[in-house]
Amino acid sequence: MPILNIDDVNEEELSPGTRRWAIVDGTKGADSLSVGDLTLAPGSKVANHIHPTEEAMVILEGELDAVLGDDVIPVKPGQTVLAPAGVRHGFVNKSGAPARLMAIFPTATIERTPVD
Repeated sequence: MPILNIDDVNEEELSPGTRRWAIVDGTKGADSLSVGDLTLAPGSKVANHIHPTEEAMVILEGELDAVLGDDVIPVKPGQTVLAPAGVRHGFVNKSGAPARLMAIFPTATIERTPVD
């Protein structure tokens, strides 16, 4: 069983102030799973988008506004946002503190389509 270390993963900037580390995906040996670790600086966001698969986003630190479909819902640590396949979702960090979440997909290759 492989042990994956975040220190061995390249950081990707999704948008200004939003960083993502691809912890698990097809490039790391997974057949049907992707896990990303994201941090959002105060005032940053994950732009609204959709996927052909569902996605679970576990809030680990901080407070965010989650966009899910037409709803905007405040979320905090211990909560999980479940976005069904094809449903618009994203996050905005309006707080004065950083936030962190884990994004989990049932696929080894993530497809993301930006939407308004």
